[in-house]
Amino acid sequence: GIYKTELLQQGINGMWFLNQSDKGVIYHKYFDPIPIKTIALMLMAIECCVDEWSQGIKEDIKFTSAGYGAVYNHHFSSLQCFDECMAPYTLLLKICINLHDTAWYVGLLSH
Repeated sequence: GIYKTELLQQGINGMWFLNQSDKGVIYHKYFDPIPIKTIALMLMAIECCVDEWSQGIKEDIKFTSAGYGAVYNHHFSSLQCFDECMAPYTLLLKICINLHDTAWYVGLLSH
């Protein structure tokens, strides 16, 4: 599905759940479930990485709110629309819970 990608899970794992002393493991109640704003942030970061390689060679692009604020807002808005459209199925909530549970488990097992 659109928001169930391994890249999104790897980004969340690497940023907040890398090991037992990482922020997502220690403060997991703030990440349970993964907030929609956090998913929008990760999607924005992924888009920046894609932009850096858009010409076939890596080009440094500044990751700033001025340059990527609109990208974040677009992802956040899309997530909200998705949540509203899928409300009867609580699909986005299930994705957020799964992202957290998977990341938390990986973080607990890592040293």
